[in-house]
Amino acid sequence: MKPSEPKKSVPDLRALLPHGSITYIAHRLEMSRAAVTKALRKGRPSHPAVAEAVRLIKEAGSQAVQQDLSQLTR
Repeated sequence: MKPSEPKKSVPDLRALLPHGSITYIAHRLEMSRAAVTKALRKGRPSHPAVAEAVRLIKEAGSQAVQQDLSQLTR
């Protein structure tokens, strides 16, 4: 048996998205919500759903808030 390789830590993009964004992305890209959720879980930057999610996160400022909160807990 091969020793299991440590998995890369993929940030949970779903937690940073504003409410209703998964549905919005699904409608915009004409995909199912399940497909969008799966793509966000995998976190591959080349996927259109991930690119749209990153755009929405930056637009909403969620990433900056998360970074501020992480600095407070240090």
